[in-house]
Amino acid sequence: MARSHDAWLATAALGAALAGCSGNASPQTMPVAGWGESGPESVSGTVRQVGNLPFARTLVDEDGEGGDNVFVTGDLETEITRLAGMTVIVTGSFTDGDQPGRHILATSYEIVASEEDPVAVGILSRDDEGFYLRLSGGAEYRLSQVPPELAEAAGARLWVAAAEGGHVRGYGILRESTE
Repeated sequence: MARSHDAWLATAALGAALAGCSGNASPQTMPVAGWGESGPESVSGTVRQVGNLPFARTLVDEDGEGGDNVFVTGDLETEITRLAGMTVIVTGSFTDGDQPGRHILATSYEIVASEEDPVAVGILSRDDEGFYLRLSGGAEYRLSQVPPELAEAAGARLWVAAAEGGHVRGYGILRESTE
């Protein structure tokens, strides 16, 4: 559910106009975090979805050329599917699957991002000061200039790319709010 760059720019401009120039966050560095409890084994590569619904499968393409694939299984598969096209590290336990190939029962994942474009995963929360991302370890990261569509997703687990000061540059909803 990633947003296009043009749509985000328009939303960010509207958010800046509505929120004023002050923002609600002090300058800080975006934490790089994943979600879940790490397992003993891991695989890294690009997330891909193969097949047709309702039989589509999620996999991690280790070599980037579709040759060395590991199918993702478990409760986090749906979230990892929503990261299609992104590079991730999935940890868990290698297991047997319902079809030939390697399979990993995912217990956690981390989005691999560059220092210039960090991405964090957490639960979108709100308090009197505004919005913040609650990371899996309990840490909180204050966000500013939150687009209106994202503001409506309080309680959802999502990935966020934010500039210094917490200014949201991009996001994707991984799991809808259960509240």
